[in-house]
Amino acid sequence: MSDTRATKSGLAAEAQKKLESSYSKEAEAQVRAWLEEMVGEEIGGDFFAEMKDGTYLCKLLLALEPGIIPNKFTKPAKMTFQQMEAINVFINGCKTYGVSEKDLFVTLDLYERTNPNMVISGIQALGRQAQKKGHDTGNLFPKEADKNLREFSEEQLKQSETVIGLQAGSNKGASQSGMTFGQQRQIH
Repeated sequence: MSDTRATKSGLAAEAQKKLESSYSKEAEAQVRAWLEEMVGEEIGGDFFAEMKDGTYLCKLLLALEPGIIPNKFTKPAKMTFQQMEAINVFINGCKTYGVSEKDLFVTLDLYERTNPNMVISGIQALGRQAQKKGHDTGNLFPKEADKNLREFSEEQLKQSETVIGLQAGSNKGASQSGMTFGQQRQIH
């Protein structure tokens, strides 16, 4: 987390600890290896410190699809708003590339390290999309499922209206005979 924010307490602190406890170093190592292979530059030291300014991520996106974002975001920036803008450009570029918005992180998740799991998950989602578009990602990312739309005829739809599901009230002959729950105790 960034040093400029107040220390969390109470429920917020518990939620943050839970987020941080579920963080996987293995997933980070896999993502790091893929990033280094795609960009061709080694990521030194702390993963999130290196990603914080957004330039490395922008380089990754340009390596996957040249011209998807402006090249100016591949140069390191010193100003906070420029770094956050680069992260935002990366996120929007991922959406353009085909990554679902629900799979991506928000700028503060990375910049202030509020949700490191979501950052790793977002980069993995980009990797799955890259794999779908023909880039070699090895076996780092599971294959994303394809849509399997089904068409039903009118006859099939009418047949489904006659079926009574077990959750729709049918008890298949079951009764409450022999049940003692809720009855008064019999004292003899």
